Amino acid sequence: MQEHLALMDECNIEWTLLSVSSPQPYFAGFDEEAVTMCRHLNESMAEVKAKYPKRFKFQACLPLPNIEAAIDEAIYALDVLKADGVKFASNSRGLYLGAKELNPLMAELNQRCTICNIHPHRPEPIKEGIFTSGPVPLYEFLADTTRAILNLISNGVILRYPKISWIIPHCGSFLPNIYDRFDGLSKILIPKGLMQDVDIKKSVAKLYFDLSGNPAPHLLDWLLTITAPDKIMYGADFPFTPAALVKNNLNKLLIMLDRKDLAPYKEQILYKNAEKLFSSH
Repeated sequence: MQEHLALMDECNIEWTLLSVSSPQPYFAGFDEEAVTMCRHLNESMAEVKAKYPKRFKFQACLPLPNIEAAIDEAIYALDVLKADGVKFASNSRGLYLGAKELNPLMAELNQRCTICNIHPHRPEPIKEGIFTSGPVPLYEFLADTTRAILNLISNGVILRYPKISWIIPHCGSFLPNIYDRFDGLSKILIPKGLMQDVDIKKSVAKLYFDLSGNPAPHLLDWLLTITAPDKIMYGADFPFTPAALVKNNLNKLLIMLDRKDLAPYKEQILYKNAEKLFSSH
């Protein structure tokens, strides 16, 4: 914790949003243990927030794919522990965001105006021997996040539950790259009944994006082709991104944000957008 606080001070970061990354605490055959583990993790993060109320917020983890237990944990975490939202895996043992089974949970989160963050999870199955089945953060994480986003949009979840705010990680993953194709194909798929009639542009406009991972000028430029500067937020991905790399990435981002076209939005992207989003919930 002291290392985390020291890094925040060195990088002039006022507060950090805590959440559980990968692997997710959802193990086949261990449903009761998953429920207990999520409760322990959420209460532990709540203790950190209570100890450092100006430095840490946290988002709850849920024992999916156990829907009933996930609803119970979400209500407890948000109403009792005062969590600052919920962190979802892109999939939980094959149950993807956007699945109809999650509608009762989404209804509870919508009622509470919940901020939901997505973190990629390993998809199953991945054929053994393929290079990306090993270092999954290289490709599979980005692909699985994108798969979850497309599922949320195409099943109408984002517009059906408008009080939920979604944060998409890693510069939008592959969404900026395939947005035009997704929008174009929808005009073929919807009339054939192969996709719900959903407003893709309106759905994407509601999304927030963080710059965690390895931000680069071309990634930020691509992201800005599908969203506005007031929907983009800085993210560090610490401690899985080592402190030295966090500082290096931040320095690169600061240089990018000094560009003439981005300078007017520098403070928004660095902290004001996040401050506005979380202070409104």
